[in-house]
Amino acid sequence: MRRWETLIDYALWIRAAERIEVPAGGLVPGPVDLDPLPPSTPSAGGALGGQWADWWGSLVDTPRRHPPVPPDPVPEPAYDTPDPLGLAQRPALAEVVARRWREAHAWHTAREAAGMARHVPPSAIEGQIVRDVERAAGRRIRPFDVEFILLPVRDDVIRRVHDRRYLVPEGVYDGPRWATWLHALVSRIG
Repeated sequence: MRRWETLIDYALWIRAAERIEVPAGGLVPGPVDLDPLPPSTPSAGGALGGQWADWWGSLVDTPRRHPPVPPDPVPEPAYDTPDPLGLAQRPALAEVVARRWREAHAWHTAREAAGMARHVPPSAIEGQIVRDVERAAGRRIRPFDVEFILLPVRDDVIRRVHDRRYLVPEGVYDGPRWATWLHALVSRIG
């Protein structure tokens, strides 16, 4: 489970702050859960929709990147590029992201700190559901690996990126519907 993903949160915040019009659907979730919206800056907000949608797809549908910690003299390939954010082919969006980066960072940092206080200790629901499915099946289920990226959005749609990755609105994950949905997924996989 991936919660408070930096680039995911930043992309959603920038879409909201700049009023970038990208309709929900496919891998694009509904609006970020942010109230009030920060003031927008003069930009080509509506014209950035295609660039933002392409960037979003590259963030959610690529292998997970891990920054080297501590700094490594031989950086990981994903970070050993001149364009670690994937914005070189999206110059108008790159300019907006550069201009709004500090604000997105401040929001993300505050959101993560508040969330860490609310979600400690983390939920153990996933393990319990696996045990419940195994008990009902009368056997251990085969090992599996599924990734959930939690999104701070006003949406209730769980979006399948591919067989091993899903975009899950935080409200769904933190609510009663999550256990039912996950039980069905684990039953199908197992």
